[in-house]
Amino acid sequence: MPRWHHVVNIQGITFIVAIAVVWEILADTVFSGFDSIASTTETLAGLGDLITQGELLSQIGHTLSVTVIGWILAGLIGLIIGISLGLSPWLWKYSMATIEVLRSIPSISFVPVALMLFGFSQTMELVVIVYVSLWPVLMGSLGGVRGVNPQLVDVARTLRLGPWRKMRRIVFPAALPNILVGLRLSLSLSIALAVIAEMLGNPRGLGFGIIFSQRAFLPAEVFAYLLVIGLIGWLVNALFVLLIRRMAPTFAGAI
Repeated sequence: MPRWHHVVNIQGITFIVAIAVVWEILADTVFSGFDSIASTTETLAGLGDLITQGELLSQIGHTLSVTVIGWILAGLIGLIIGISLGLSPWLWKYSMATIEVLRSIPSISFVPVALMLFGFSQTMELVVIVYVSLWPVLMGSLGGVRGVNPQLVDVARTLRLGPWRKMRRIVFPAALPNILVGLRLSLSLSIALAVIAEMLGNPRGLGFGIIFSQRAFLPAEVFAYLLVIGLIGWLVNALFVLLIRRMAPTFAGAI
């Protein structure tokens, strides 16, 4: 059974604590003249204020919900398209130029388009998350399928495996490490895009909380929101790694 110390980077956490201490010292000395910078203790106090106000949990819930839903949709779409392109030389030949153009569009530039189409809504957030986050999964599954050892394909041909059995027994297991890497990258992107979409186009969630606190000139709360987002990103990533190591320990090393 996987243990948390196999997932959590203790040395990394120690380094973060050291950075927090250094930041406290710098904020009280070098940056003491800047009113827009919150020290570590002020950030923790700001976090306490957010918890006391009672809105933080609902903001976390909103950001997490759109992140998970968007990530699942992006994963499914990216997996289907990536595997299809990997299995079909014809599709790959005629679509890769279009795919390269589309995935080269900066993610932030897609937010205004989504705003015009869907307004200030959760749908807008999901569209932005799915569009940007599907690319790591798509490219990972595509590269994994196209990179399958030809000898394995010859084995499938020798055993007279049908297309479905060939996919299930040969292609998918061989491509799974690339797919898992793509899913992990996609998860990080989903969190980032959820926050960006909330900052630019939806009066809900952690992203909106950052903007509201910034406009109210509450730097301690701004830094507290950043701390919460970082902790959520770490927790979600750790849960993903733990899940993979429990369900597919053979491929855990890939991520």
